[in-house]
Amino acid sequence: MKFGFAIPAYGPWIDRASMVDVIEAGEDLGYDSIWLPDHIAIPEYGKDYLLQPPFLEPLAACGWGMGRTRRVRFGVDVLVAPYRHPLQVAAMAGTWAHLEPGRFVLGVGIGYLRGEFEVLGVAPYEERAAMTEEFLRVIRHPPEGFILMPSDDVPLWVGGNTGKAQRRAALLGDGWHPLWMPAGQYARGRELILHARAEAGLPAEFTFSYSCGATSVLDRDPGNWPSPRERAPIGTEFSYAPAEMVDDDNRPRYVGTPAQLIHDFGLLAQAGVDHVTLRFGSMDVAQLERFAREVVPAFAGEGPRA
Repeated sequence: MKFGFAIPAYGPWIDRASMVDVIEAGEDLGYDSIWLPDHIAIPEYGKDYLLQPPFLEPLAACGWGMGRTRRVRFGVDVLVAPYRHPLQVAAMAGTWAHLEPGRFVLGVGIGYLRGEFEVLGVAPYEERAAMTEEFLRVIRHPPEGFILMPSDDVPLWVGGNTGKAQRRAALLGDGWHPLWMPAGQYARGRELILHARAEAGLPAEFTFSYSCGATSVLDRDPGNWPSPRERAPIGTEFSYAPAEMVDDDNRPRYVGTPAQLIHDFGLLAQAGVDHVTLRFGSMDVAQLERFAREVVPAFAGEGPRA
């Protein structure tokens, strides 16, 4: 199982020097990938639910990051497909595939923030899933009679936790990159995807990724964990985010001692996860170092599952 990590490329964390430190540490420590989120224009009400604008534009930031490193891959976790023309993104991805082969992964999702859709003139909001599917088709099959930089070598990892998203990933993507969910639920989604690809006669080669929640390596378990934060009300824009995952003691999954984290990620390995995007939620290089030193070696022998 391979590990990458997401950079909080927004708000108070977009200090250039800190970003240089963290991406160079990721490269030096052997992480597989570095991921950036996608927002362009946050409506004021978005700040009421954990969004801290402004956000770095992720495609531009990925290109900048590749220019400062030599090995580590960069990805978008995840690009909101309806915000951009697929041929524009294909040309950018194809450019990176040509100049930095094998170093860019395009995560793709349908988005959720209605006010952002409105200010960008993307309508209708209710058809964003269909627009995303068309985006994925056009990237792989540009219109006849037009020539652009080929992007076939850029993996398309499709986000989303629902059954519809799993089928979208199976039929139009090269990987599945959902938000956190219990390992058993992930394993069921994995089987659905493999079945759908087999039925459609698609290649068995496919990446099963996992974008996890807040991650932190602790010296000890403090105990007396508070109840998990309530999920946003169903039916609101922010209800797309899954409920916070906790163990029987209310400890958030992926937060704990090295032994606890090895247990948590071991459940994902058993569920067939090939790649994990960690969320340290800061530019703390010490956390990257501890995770690489005290957790990653436990999974050194993990490989892709058939």
